[in-house]
Amino acid sequence: MRPRDNLKSYINFFQGQLAKVSSCGEEVSAFAFINGLQVLHPYKHLLKHNFTKMSEVLSRAQPYIQLEETMKAFSKLNDGG
Repeated sequence: MRPRDNLKSYINFFQGQLAKVSSCGEEVSAFAFINGLQVLHPYKHLLKHNFTKMSEVLSRAQPYIQLEETMKAFSKLNDGG
């Protein structure tokens, strides 16, 4: 994940790539997703949790995605857009 990417775009990219891989279990996909998060990224605190399934990662990520979208909308309001 590049620092300028938001979590939602990373999840969408990751799931698109995951769809290209046959028979990848939730454990492996969760491990790969978390390894893709860079330690310096704002979402590094997701790494503190011991996820074993991709469904857990996606569930835990939802509040952060909502926060991103709220901040983006607020930023647009402040910029007059």
